[in-house]
This record gives sequence, structure tokens and C-alpha cells, in this order.
Amino acid sequence: MASPLYNERAKTTKVNYRRVLGQLRDGYGTGLLRDLEPRIVRRIRNEIASASTTGADIAMSLISTLWEFAVEQLGQDKLGADPTHGIKQVHEGKREHEPWPAELIERFLREAKPSLRWAVKLALYTGQRRSDLVKMKWSDFDGESIQVCQQKTGASLSIPCHKALRAELENMPRVADTILVGDRGSPLLADSLRAAVRKQLRAMGVDSYSIHGLRKNAAVELINAGCRDAEVMAITGHKTSAMVAHYSKKRDQRELASAAMDKWEQSGKPKNRAG
Repeated sequence: MASPLYNERAKTTKVNYRRVLGQLRDGYGTGLLRDLEPRIVRRIRNEIASASTTGADIAMSLISTLWEFAVEQLGQDKLGADPTHGIKQVHEGKREHEPWPAELIERFLREAKPSLRWAVKLALYTGQRRSDLVKMKWSDFDGESIQVCQQKTGASLSIPCHKALRAELENMPRVADTILVGDRGSPLLADSLRAAVRKQLRAMGVDSYSIHGLRKNAAVELINAGCRDAEVMAITGHKTSAMVAHYSKKRDQRELASAAMDKWEQSGKPKNRAG
């Protein structure tokens, strides 16, 4: 609660955070963070949900944030993967993180300050979560690829740089060990990045998108380019093709319909005739 991550929150948000952090401290604070397993996270969620379903969802978010904070201090090897990964929130039917329309990406890149433009391009061309974007270091970039150890899954990826991203990285100032930095030149936390992107979007009059949606943009672009499920998963780090199949629903319907009609026209006369 002494960190900038907490203090930059809105007053009402800090009140809710303080309340739920108190619950976590009083109910589970004697345990070691490194011993926290998904089954225990589910139990914590269910116990808090018996009194407040909203509090349970906030608790899941805060445990993930605490884990990220601890990883920042101790290193990924000390703690491993985030134990909240894959744990469903109590409230179902939350608005999905939608991929950004092309015109929104273009407008954001025109209007946002350089640090946010770099963040958006890094998200768009690597398909990674914000927790992994803020961890990327210049030493992870060899001029051709970026090495990533996904915080939530522990998966190690080598992601070739899209030519547009490579050109951007070659011209970016290197002011810290991490590729992305805050206004003061210091490394970012994932929630700080999310809040900064959301603030810029709202300043543009947009309230329906988040930086996580760009992960879907990357998947959709790969699918539209004709990549197989395994190829998409090699970039995004997904473990199964189920999510890739979900993303494939986001393909441009008009583009697909046009391609289908072209194939139909090129196929010649109908082959199925009425008998």
C-alpha cells in the first residue's frame, strides 16, 4: 500500500483494496506466498465469496498483483507461475477484452505519448499479456527475436520480431533495463501500464477497450495470415487450441465472405443440378 501502484488508484478503489487486503492479511497472512497453490486460491475465493462475491473477485485480482509485486522483488525463479492463472472469477459474463479496431490503433499511435505508443506496438506484435510486456528487457532482444518467460504460465518463448516492431525497437531510446518505462524512466508494473493505456483511451472518448485486447489482435492477425493453430500458439503461448478457435471467430467477416465468393466464382458452373 506504500507503492505508487496503490497510491495512483482512485479513492474508492483504494478503499475497496484496503478492505480486501485486510481480509487477506487477517485470514491468510501467516502463510508463505511461495506456498500458494491454485487449490488454495480457489478456497480463498470461495470463502470470501460466501460474504461478498465482489470482494472475492477483487481478492483474485489483488493476489495476482501481490504475486507480480513479489516477482518484481525476488525474481520469477523464486515463485514460479501466478497461482491465480485459470481461476475463474465469481461474476460470470464479464465484458470480454475485445480486439481493437484498426482505426483505433492508428488513432492511438497518432495521439498517445511515445511511451504508450511503444507499449501498444509491443503488445500488438508480440501478443503477450501486460504482465509479460513490462518484464521484457533489452537484454531479451537480440535484434531478431525477444525471449519471454510468461509470468502466468511459466512458458519460455522465443518470439521473432515483426519487421514493424524491429524497426521501432531499433529507434527507441534505452533508458532502463526494461524496454517499457514510466514517465520518470523507471520500470512499469503491469497495473500501471493498464491504467495508463485506459486513461489515454478515455481521453480519446473510448471506454470499451484495454491493452489486453491487443493480445487478441495479434492472434486474429496471425489467423488471418493463414497460420495454423500450433503456429499461433507458438507466438501467444496458449497451451490449447481452444482459445485460438475462439479468436478465429474475430476474423473479418466481410474479408472471409469476399474470399469465399471469389472461390465460388472461380469454381465455374454449379455441379449439383436438380434431378
